Parts: sequence; structure tokens; C-alpha cells
Amino acid sequence: MGDRPLAMAFGSVAETYDRVRPPYFRPLIDRAREVLGLGPDACVLDLGAGSGRLTRELVTRFRTVFAVEPDDDMRVLLDVGTVLSGTAEQIPLADARLDAVFVGEAFHWFDAARAITEIARALRPHGALAIVSTHWWETNPPLSEAALRLLREPHERARKQRRPRWDTAFEGSPFEPLQCENYEKQITVDADRLLKLYSTTSALAALSRAERESLFTSVRSELAGPFVLPIKHELCWTRLT
Repeated sequence: MGDRPLAMAFGSVAETYDRVRPPYFRPLIDRAREVLGLGPDACVLDLGAGSGRLTRELVTRFRTVFAVEPDDDMRVLLDVGTVLSGTAEQIPLADARLDAVFVGEAFHWFDAARAITEIARALRPHGALAIVSTHWWETNPPLSEAALRLLREPHERARKQRRPRWDTAFEGSPFEPLQCENYEKQITVDADRLLKLYSTTSALAALSRAERESLFTSVRSELAGPFVLPIKHELCWTRLT
């Protein structure tokens, strides 16, 4: 693997990540605003904001938006909101500052128990948390077994760096039980676009550039395309009790 730990690997492909990742499903973000009762004057945080893909959606809906991101290479692409260096375990904001915290495709990288305590500290009474996830790995038609075998190997090597399930950490926390809704859509991509998407996954982003390019040269010969990607969008939300 490269020099970066898995959770911080995305900065090595920051521009590609920002450009090719599937966009957030806007009706899902509007649904979060609705179920959490957030008006346009709300003060919200995008926690683990990455390159600002979710932040850019939030600033069109709320007056005050903070974006907290630990990775310098990702944070430099953040061009909206009030941008801060920080982590989910150490949020650089005062107690009871926020009406809501949004987390896009990042909660599984947090130390969940510490992050939940810190989020609760930064929220106002009865403040809200929305966790947005996007799943898109599968393709139609499926990749060949040879391609899957090549792509799977770095993920197997990186398995020991992955954190356990995060949702169980809410049991006994200051938050109400999580509620979740799912939405689906699909996009069509060619083989080169598919490989760019795969390059933004943690295990492949953590490879050195030379190793990643060598891997993709081998995988590309196994791909034809086009490929349909079923995109599964998930929204989970909760409030402080």
C-alpha cells in the first residue's frame, strides 16, 4: 500500500474523487431537511467534508454552513462554507453551536463512539444528525471474474484497517434510534470512467500511483462496457433526546 492510512487515502486522488464520484441525490438531502425540520436559517456542519461535494449542496439550502475535513489535499478543494481543519473526534466548534450535522460517505471512517460524543457536544438541544451514504460498486453486466479478482486483492490487503460497524455505537448514546430510508437510481459509464470511479475507493486510492496504474492496465484489458451502475442512496437520521 502507499504511505497514507486507509481513512486518509482519498487525498491522493482528490481531484478525481471530486470530479467523478456520483453526485448526491438531491431529493435525499431535501428529505433530510424535511424530516429534521431545518429551515433556511439553520446552522449546519458537513463533517468529514472531503472535497466539498455535500457542502456545495448544503450552502444552497442553509444560511450558515461549516465544513470540517482533516485531509489537506481534500480540504484545498473546498470552495464554499466556512472551512476548518478538524476531525469527527475533535470538532473545532463551540458547544451547542449547531442545529444539525451532516455526514456524507464518511461515518464508517470515524471512531464512532468518540464521534457521537463530540457531535452531541456541538449540537444544540434536540439537534439533528443526518448520515448520507452512496453505494455503487456493482455493475450490469457484471465484471469478469478475472477483473474482480484483480480489484479484490487490494481490498483484502486493506481489510485490517477497516473499522467495525458504526450504527451499533448509537445504542445507549444521547441520540434517538436511527431511522433510515433508501433511494435508487442508475447511471451508465464506459470502461475508462468506471476505472476512474474505482480509483477513488479507499483501498485503490491508498496504492502508490505506479501500483494503481499497473493494476488498472491489467483490469482495463478485461473490460468492454458500457456498464450500468445501480446507485443506492441511503439517508439515516436521528436527534438528541
